[in-house]
Amino acid sequence: MDARDALRISREAAKRVQKAILPLPLKKRAEIYGFGKSGITKFVDKVAEDAALEVLLKEKLRVLSEECGYVGEGDVFVALDPLDGTFNAVKGIPFFSVSLCFSNSEKFRDTFFAYVYNLATNEEFFADEEAFKNGEKIKVGEKEDLSEMDAIYYYPKKEMPFKRIRIFGSAALETCLVAEGAFDCFIDVRGMLRIFDVSAGIYIAEKAGAIAVDEKGNPLGEKKFEISERLNVVLSNKLAIKKLLEMVL
Repeated sequence: MDARDALRISREAAKRVQKAILPLPLKKRAEIYGFGKSGITKFVDKVAEDAALEVLLKEKLRVLSEECGYVGEGDVFVALDPLDGTFNAVKGIPFFSVSLCFSNSEKFRDTFFAYVYNLATNEEFFADEEAFKNGEKIKVGEKEDLSEMDAIYYYPKKEMPFKRIRIFGSAALETCLVAEGAFDCFIDVRGMLRIFDVSAGIYIAEKAGAIAVDEKGNPLGEKKFEISERLNVVLSNKLAIKKLLEMVL
């Protein structure tokens, strides 16, 4: 499998998820379906996952999905978040996505393609050797002065020097906002992020020129596609990353 195959599969899965969940009334989306591998599963989460897996399991793929864990068999591993931003989806806020990260092993370092799709607005991000939004190349911003930076930060425990801080509720899309230069950094060091939440967005941001490390400055390549894997993430351009780490510690 190459990046072209992965893009085709990702687009088909995204459209299948979109077709399945957008017609659902908000009240129906919010219903509790049961308990999955990652905790409480809402009805919209289950519908999204079923729709994505209907596409992915036709291929020779080993898929790690948020609700069901590992399914399928194959040499290519996929970290799937069929619906990132469930709160937004059930409230009708147009910032929720499907994300897929393709790797030649169970480790993030062997990723060769990533895809994030805003299910509400049809914005498409993907990366192989370069990063794209809606077919156009994107590049991370170059701000170095923290006081001039627009940050996405979950959740600062002290006053921060940024120009502004925002959170939007979909880590996959938020990391893509950094990739395209709309925001200057993404920080979440709560130990709560899961590999399928952010692996696709991080890969896209890296291919757009960003640096992604944990709160101690360690690269994230050894992180595994496992339900139990948790990440702390500091993501920004190469000029600002050292200053951000000094601030976070």
